[in-house]
Amino acid sequence: MMKRSSLHCLMTAFAVCLLFSCQYKDLEDVENRQAFTVGFSHERVDSIPASYRLAFYPVDQEARERLSGCVMYDVSSSGAALSLPSGLYNVTAWNNDCEHVITSASTVRESAYATTGQFSPHGYVYVPKVLDSLYLSQRVLDYPDYMTHANHDGFRLVAGQEGQHLNLDADSMVVTIEVRLNGVKGLEYCQNVRGAINNVAGKRFMAFPNKTEEKVAVMFDAEPHGEDSCVTARFWVFGIEPTDLENLEHKIVFFFWITGNQVYASLDVSDIIARARKEDTYLFIDTPELNIDLSEYVRNGSTGMVVDAEDWNSVEINLNF
Repeated sequence: MMKRSSLHCLMTAFAVCLLFSCQYKDLEDVENRQAFTVGFSHERVDSIPASYRLAFYPVDQEARERLSGCVMYDVSSSGAALSLPSGLYNVTAWNNDCEHVITSASTVRESAYATTGQFSPHGYVYVPKVLDSLYLSQRVLDYPDYMTHANHDGFRLVAGQEGQHLNLDADSMVVTIEVRLNGVKGLEYCQNVRGAINNVAGKRFMAFPNKTEEKVAVMFDAEPHGEDSCVTARFWVFGIEPTDLENLEHKIVFFFWITGNQVYASLDVSDIIARARKEDTYLFIDTPELNIDLSEYVRNGSTGMVVDAEDWNSVEINLNF
């Protein structure tokens, strides 16, 4: 699988540098700031991020008198010492050490969300044109990095009180999907494998436990295992379906770049996803023996890969289970 490196530097344990507020207000001009510390609990996540973006939304008049909008800090996941005007705040945090996630935050807490960009080629592997017909021209996005978030309503910061602390309980923002495609022979002829799944959630809101929207397809990386005649994949999505939708049709398509040819296998996994709960954070799809032999599709006399879109000569293998 493609390894994803962080684009963000690690913060120190007591990062106190203010980045910006939703109103781009400099807190250096704000008087009567109260010091406090913030920490994170990570018992409910699979991986502890390096750093978080913290958004403080003033709620009562005391806080709003000195702040016209939300204030954001970037802090280490190990904790930080901060300061804000006294008052009542709602707080939302999400990890900001992601390479493939796009976040949008605003003065309206409920509008903050995470999504990913349009899938773009990595090396010689492009988005196969056949996806347009398989997924009815649904938008194809990159899959997200592992994301966590935390929310706290009603954090009261009291003027003149020492030792005030805010603890945030982090939770997963994504669903981990693992796929094992069994019974695939001829993987020694395969130079690359990639997969796609449709009708998953393309956007997730940070300030809610599990609110998603927008039907999209995502491309993901896969690994061939010739000795076991199988292909495996592990990736994340913001939700197996958007929150307000259910019982959608879901197809997983595996694309095989083999010697001189290109083959795709389409699997209907609608029933498997329909049986999953939307609050689940893990889904394992394990296929029966599929009896696919990629050697049957190798072009005799060809030693290279077909990489251009116009040269895609796919062979569809319909698989339902």
